[in-house]
Amino acid sequence: MTSQPWHQQPDFHTRAPYRSTLLSHPGNLRQAIKDAHADASKTLFGVGHGIPSIFVTKLLASAKPDFIWIDVEHGIWNRLELYDAIQAAQHHSEGKSLVIVRVPKGDELARSTALDAGAAGLVIPHCESAEEVREFVKEMYYPPIGQRSFSPWTFTPGVNDQSLYPNDSFNMATANNHIVLIPQIESVKGVENAAEIAAVENVGAIMFGPGDFMADAGIPVTMEGPPHPVLIDAMTKFAQAGAKSGVPLLGAAHKPGMVPMLLEQGYRVIAIAFDVWGLAGLVSDRLKESRADAAESVKSLANGKATNGADAATIKTEESNGDGAEVTLNGKS
Repeated sequence: MTSQPWHQQPDFHTRAPYRSTLLSHPGNLRQAIKDAHADASKTLFGVGHGIPSIFVTKLLASAKPDFIWIDVEHGIWNRLELYDAIQAAQHHSEGKSLVIVRVPKGDELARSTALDAGAAGLVIPHCESAEEVREFVKEMYYPPIGQRSFSPWTFTPGVNDQSLYPNDSFNMATANNHIVLIPQIESVKGVENAAEIAAVENVGAIMFGPGDFMADAGIPVTMEGPPHPVLIDAMTKFAQAGAKSGVPLLGAAHKPGMVPMLLEQGYRVIAIAFDVWGLAGLVSDRLKESRADAAESVKSLANGKATNGADAATIKTEESNGDGAEVTLNGKS
């Protein structure tokens, strides 16, 4: 620790190899996924973000995960919150956290908001054919790849229009080079067409939706116990589709010890925590621990292993002068 200014102390500088020049533009998720696919030690680990709160976004980003996966399909995000959350994630992680957003399949407004705010990846749920994925490619990318509309409100010419790429003051090349489309397959039909979906150009990863798949396949929807044979078969075909096209998988490690198995199956973008489940689980676990401790204490009292309830419970403490002071809990001293 020295008294030098921040810019002269590189140990404080966050290493963010995939960030854009401006944190309001998408980080290079495409390259990050390519690097992880080539080298499993560079697998991206992130957090699922379902609580529609920018305050929570900032807390998650401060941990600097590789990515923050914002769920707009089922999370209750409005347009302004989503826009600000995406940029808060990038700013509060100092460019370290890439932002991936799952948008409702037919919601053009959520999709354009996420892209304009600087999301580096979009998860499109309920994809069932290569044809519909190609249509999403057109909507996500600028020409010449697609036909995405340009927003004049994401930069100011000559003020904040810097780009990593030459002749790119509108940052269209930034978007086309950095953004990744991630189809989510979660139906019987989608699994049947998984190989064709994974092979679509500009698909950077694919994601499986086990809950909706189980419902669509007519098998029990559960995360407990051994998986149903139909689910195992579907997930095997899904993983094989990714391997065939050289496309890595995005998924979640819901329980400790799952990461090695997921890596072996081809997952390179892995959510290892979820704000909703994590917060509720933390409170639930602490309640269980506290109630168990209380039950044990009551049992000990009943067995006469603690001071009789009629006696004064005495606590020893230290006063500032070092003398021992005796305090009782029965109102007497």
